Amino acid sequence: MTASSKQAVIVGAGVLGLTSALELRKRGYDVTIIAKDLPHDRHSQAFASPWAGANWLSYAGKDEAQRRRDAITFKKFKELSKELPEEILAFMPYSSFHNQQNDFETYWFGDLCGGIKSYPAGQPKTTEQAPFLYEFESLGLNVPRYLDWLVMQLKQPGNGPSGAPVRFLRGNVPSLKAAAELVPQATIVINATGLGAKNLGDVRDEKVYPIRGQTVLVYAPKFRDAKVSHCYDRRTPQGSNYVIPRARSGQVILGGTFDARKTDTLIPDADVTRMILKNCTELAPELLPDHVDPKDPDAWVTLDVLSNNIGVRPAREGGVRVELDKPMSIDGRKVGIIHAYGIGTCPTYDSGPAGYQSSYGIASEVLDLVTQYESASKPSAKL
Repeated sequence: MTASSKQAVIVGAGVLGLTSALELRKRGYDVTIIAKDLPHDRHSQAFASPWAGANWLSYAGKDEAQRRRDAITFKKFKELSKELPEEILAFMPYSSFHNQQNDFETYWFGDLCGGIKSYPAGQPKTTEQAPFLYEFESLGLNVPRYLDWLVMQLKQPGNGPSGAPVRFLRGNVPSLKAAAELVPQATIVINATGLGAKNLGDVRDEKVYPIRGQTVLVYAPKFRDAKVSHCYDRRTPQGSNYVIPRARSGQVILGGTFDARKTDTLIPDADVTRMILKNCTELAPELLPDHVDPKDPDAWVTLDVLSNNIGVRPAREGGVRVELDKPMSIDGRKVGIIHAYGIGTCPTYDSGPAGYQSSYGIASEVLDLVTQYESASKPSAKL
């Protein structure tokens, strides 16, 4: 820490906390991140960020605020694709099978991604439940390596007003106040705790709930090729299947299940694994080795399975909470509170894929709220 710098505390080390830290440091803040689970905790089932399959498919619908978040993030990933290797971030085609025709409220983002092609029923791979096809440009993130890159950026000296590396502290704090007390000069605390917002003593958000999800990670070397790598999803009111390449690494996330408010079983179900592998092989036969006939009903057994995963995503009734709360007082020091959690909510499908694809948009809002708090905290202003 530098003696003259502004101090901020972020509680939570998921993608929203890390991205907010990146932006706060550009604003001149020395940042401390406090979290029970840190980015290298790849096997913590209650920590959703390292488990995720991450592409970009906006679920904003008519929600203009969410559209803005997703658009900001898409544009930022476009910029980052010029800097990051394709093993971490790669743009690629996306085929989405849907149950409504000409649904440009759901697929609102044509101007953003260079256009959307909409096809009538009867295309290959369509089903009775998802008879219509939409195609557009999206991206795939290699989540573990992208998190590593974010952490590396944060731990290096910065070029902005504050050059101090971000500090990471492991701790299961009982409240935001307790977190702020660990950094005596902090004037801002960011609540990016996800599911933890329900248990913080000075938050107690009862709208927060978990979504248990099961996925399968496979190795499909053809997906290292830009001519093959492709995102797919098939969405119906009964559920979804999806194929999300981890950029050009050859690793692909196949999914999946979205079990709202269920955490009773955190052991992968073998029947669900078989269903995921079979359905995703139908969507993307290129997952299979060259010698395997995709018409063989047992072709899916030849997939190179790296892991079966169960993770718990954070969701919130009413959607994400990004807002400035009333400040708290700690030994006469006023500390602003900004909330940024609950993004894992899709109002249509009750799914939770949105953290990565909204991350820079939410971090931008956090920065705006920091500015609002700073302005209101000047001696001549009242919050």
